[in-house]
Amino acid sequence: MKKRNQTENPKPHQDSRERYRDPHFLQKLLDSIPTPIFYKDARSGVYLGGNQAFGDFLGRKMEDVVGKTVHDIAPKNLAERYERADQELFRTGGVQTYESPVMHADGTTHNVIFCKATFLNQDGSLGGLIGSLFDITDLKEVEERLRESEARYRRNFENIQDIYYEVGLDGAILEISPSIERYSPFKREELIGRSVYDFYADKERRTDFLQDIKEKGYVRDFEIQLRDLQGALFTGSITAAILPGEGERPPRIVGSIRDISERKRAEETLRQREEELSIKSRNLEEVNTALKVLLKQRDEDRKEMEENVLSNVKISILPRIEKLKEGPLTHHQRACLEILEAQMKKIISPFLHRISQACFDLTPQEIRVADFVKNGNATKEIADILGISIKTVDYHRDNIRRKLGIKNHHTNLRSFLLKLS
Repeated sequence: MKKRNQTENPKPHQDSRERYRDPHFLQKLLDSIPTPIFYKDARSGVYLGGNQAFGDFLGRKMEDVVGKTVHDIAPKNLAERYERADQELFRTGGVQTYESPVMHADGTTHNVIFCKATFLNQDGSLGGLIGSLFDITDLKEVEERLRESEARYRRNFENIQDIYYEVGLDGAILEISPSIERYSPFKREELIGRSVYDFYADKERRTDFLQDIKEKGYVRDFEIQLRDLQGALFTGSITAAILPGEGERPPRIVGSIRDISERKRAEETLRQREEELSIKSRNLEEVNTALKVLLKQRDEDRKEMEENVLSNVKISILPRIEKLKEGPLTHHQRACLEILEAQMKKIISPFLHRISQACFDLTPQEIRVADFVKNGNATKEIADILGISIKTVDYHRDNIRRKLGIKNHHTNLRSFLLKLS
């Protein structure tokens, strides 16, 4: 068998070395890397090459970049910054990493991290530098939002009116807001590590608090008496929840305490005022009841007085005046009797007016008969007093019953008249 010529079939590793020296192969290799890469000459500072990712990042074609310097493709302030960094790298050697903005061809700016290193020529002299860049624009935006969020949290934490706290399940204070300094002469840093239960004035409420938060996982508006380190009491409203542990971080109670002492004092003042008003209201009701009793008694006394006056005048006085008028009298005596009779009738006229309204337009004689009936006088007595016949009295009584609407009813006339009066 004929042996193969070794010159006709080179070894695989020799073929690979030749391939890596091929500029086209090296460019394809660089273009396959997604990270932007570039290299430039040390003496002139011009770009010798770079991959497609670098051109895309700048928004330019690589043929428009090669042979240019940073002053040709970057704003003056950035170009000077890049050149100073390059000169520093050429002096010191090694690897250089720094953060800087890079301007895209459309004018937008990205934040990047440059990573650069020098390379040597075959004769050992300084050839230039090769570098890559990493876009950290999104990361910077996230960091900025985190800084703003942390700043807001810090401002809220430092200016919160309520007392924010974090304690372990054993009660040890892990974090507490500066607002605690309004209730305690100690700085918040001096309270870290102390037990929050040292401030509970009522130990039984501490037990209730722990039981509630362990059963439900939270408490809301839990009122408790707290005592500062000087012994002064204030009422706090606690809203808190158990925060589960994460990794090596154990569970903790996170919550806030609001000082509601002023509100409780206002509520107590309001309660006392309401109690005072209730007492005054009861007193007024009692006075009102007493006044009603007095008014009722006065009305009954007035009615009794009216009845007595009316009865005495009509039974004792007017009949006698009528009798006197029948006897022999001088002109002067008759005039005096008529004046006396008129005045007596004037006295009882308010009483008779009320009865006449209730008695549905009774005649004066019927009113007199009705009044005698109401006072309990019998028919014969009424006839004798008024100087009329018994038959006439019966006639008036019958008219009175008819006008009152009780004729042919088994209703006692005197009882009915008493009810009207």
